[in-house]
Amino acid sequence: MGESAVFLKGERIDLVVKNIEHIQTYHKWVNDAVVRTYISVELPVTLEVIKKEWFPDEIEEKSVWLEIWHKEDQLPIGMIGFFQISNIHRRAEIGIFIGEPEYWGKGIGPEAINLMLDYGFNTLNYRKIIASVNAPNTRSLGMCKKAGFIEEGRQKEMDFIDGKWTDIILIAIFKKDRKGE
Repeated sequence: MGESAVFLKGERIDLVVKNIEHIQTYHKWVNDAVVRTYISVELPVTLEVIKKEWFPDEIEEKSVWLEIWHKEDQLPIGMIGFFQISNIHRRAEIGIFIGEPEYWGKGIGPEAINLMLDYGFNTLNYRKIIASVNAPNTRSLGMCKKAGFIEEGRQKEMDFIDGKWTDIILIAIFKKDRKGE
């Protein structure tokens, strides 16, 4: 795993600190036509931009991103994180993407989401975690709903995907509604 430190331990995955040694992998993910469809990357992203934005010289306290590390295969397969963090209002937005399509539909996303929800609610003391999902991204929406997210609203025809205007579905989960909390 190189110099990456395990931050949250899961069954099949660990969530680890981003590793600049994996910058070529991150670059591949965000520029892949299939992967970027639902992660709002519209223009090509250079290595320099990734280095500047993902590894800033100063720590930004409004987001935290972790690498999804597949234990058995010993490789990074995606990213998950909190952004738009508000410690005053005790909330954050969660985002996730699996950058290696061969791992889609294998239960990796739900495991990562649940690790982050536990961390957000139990360690960071958030009371609400929100997400926004493009309506055609049924896999991501199903994963979030399975974790307990409920729909709070829609932004009609916000994104243009595959030749069609699509809605963004606004979903959220409260700490009090989390199973086992």
